[in-house]
Amino acid sequence: MTILLLIVIVAGASAHRAQAMNSDDWNHTDGPYGGSVQALHVGPDGLILAGTLSHGVYFTSNQGENWLQTNLDGVSVFGFAKSVGETFFAATQDGVYRSRDNGRSWRRTSGGMDETRVQSIMVHESGRLIAATLVGGIYISDDEGMSWTAANEGIPLKFAYTLGSHPDGEIYAGVTNRIFRSDDRGETWTEAESDFPPVRTRAIISNDDGVLFAATQTGIYRSSDRGENWEEADNGLSGLELYDLVITHENVLVAATREGVFRSLDNGDTWDSLGLSEHPIYAVGCSAGLLVAGGNPGVFIRQ
Repeated sequence: MTILLLIVIVAGASAHRAQAMNSDDWNHTDGPYGGSVQALHVGPDGLILAGTLSHGVYFTSNQGENWLQTNLDGVSVFGFAKSVGETFFAATQDGVYRSRDNGRSWRRTSGGMDETRVQSIMVHESGRLIAATLVGGIYISDDEGMSWTAANEGIPLKFAYTLGSHPDGEIYAGVTNRIFRSDDRGETWTEAESDFPPVRTRAIISNDDGVLFAATQTGIYRSSDRGENWEEADNGLSGLELYDLVITHENVLVAATREGVFRSLDNGDTWDSLGLSEHPIYAVGCSAGLLVAGGNPGVFIRQ
């Protein structure tokens, strides 16, 4: 009886481990070792950029088998934006940096910024750069970041955390626990919601149909009318704190949370875990069937 019970327990444990492996099929890459990863860019050419806390930018061109640190070191990096060709921009605690060689080397381009703690950066379809800063609100640049101008008309308080866009060109900003919208490339802003909760927004994205998703400290919210009205879209997340969102080429929503990675196959109606539940994940990215998660420690890849 004792032997039979032991066999049942071992078999049950083995089945549980197999199930866990199937639901958590991630490869922990060899690095980067420069602190927790706060930002990712995942390109179709195999390039992955990782922005870290206090240790700048690392890159890999072979899916994480080897990482190299760039000359952008000693600062925290919170976001990337890709422009044309091999040009990238990084949002850092020390302003905006630009790379013209696919993230291998960086140059600071923050002229005109009175507040340089940049939390998010994006390249508008017009080519204009938009930056969200911690206490200076929104800045815009039309010369690839060489000079910046504050653009906060319509924004009463200037604690800006994230940026996103609609397929039709509107820009959205998470500012001081509210969401604001700009229809003129960031020149002026209006509050975009009537019933959005007073919580900090960490990421704003849109799918091809123009449905907006906002990841906040307390869950995910969805809007089908350009931010005028919002509804909760986080069944299955159990009030988890959210850090980042991405939409895959198969129109799957993927969220970075304090307890790993979650996905939604039904436009945010329901969510289920994709694993890494023992790790805080701060950034997610995808390209060509490759899903990448960044957190503490390092970068994880799932194919």
